[in-house]
Amino acid sequence: MANFKTHLNTAAVTTGLASSALLSAGHIDLNNALWLWFIGTVGGLLPDIDSDNSTSLDSIFTLFALTVILLVLRFITDSQFREISFTELIIIPVILYSIMKYVIRPIFEKITDHRGSCHSLLFLLLCALLTTQVTWRLSQTHSQQSEIIAWLSGGLIFLGGIIHLILDEVFSVDLRNVRIKNSFGSAFKLADFDNKMLTLLTFIAICILLYISPASESTISSLTDWSKFIF
Repeated sequence: MANFKTHLNTAAVTTGLASSALLSAGHIDLNNALWLWFIGTVGGLLPDIDSDNSTSLDSIFTLFALTVILLVLRFITDSQFREISFTELIIIPVILYSIMKYVIRPIFEKITDHRGSCHSLLFLLLCALLTTQVTWRLSQTHSQQSEIIAWLSGGLIFLGGIIHLILDEVFSVDLRNVRIKNSFGSAFKLADFDNKMLTLLTFIAICILLYISPASESTISSLTDWSKFIF
């Protein structure tokens, strides 16, 4: 499979190009383009959240924690929110990072196996919908623009994850010896049917998230109009 550096660089380049295209077409502004680039790069590392390599896992969870911190800080520093003290701005990120590192990470390490459920389209769809929901809920105003940014955030997470799975499958083919490695087919799958209970719970969660998701009409309408795009 591809290594951490390859996943990171490829996801960063691909989602950076996607964000730039959206910016050039006038669908988003520069701040949102940078956010989508960042979240897309994180998505490119997402399937390895079940990694057995502690070094890679440390880097991945640090990026995930940073994503959560940025989302929460964006919400609590909104002008419509109450005033936040300097001490709170220091303590809140520390608490969030600690929760991600000492609570969420051990749970993932316990319930997942490498190249199991996390290397599936179902898991990526769940993460995309969760990202859409959280981004929308923490947006400053529930406007059409916030719906668009929320769906694009989920979309970039999904794109980054798909790139990761494709890279793992590509690296499972040894072109020098013209052979297919034993790992071929284990990275890109619809769902982890070996863990039926987890797959069922994931499917139920996806259905719930789809039911409560923000309206998608404005996003679809926006993405079908590329008349302002400048190559």
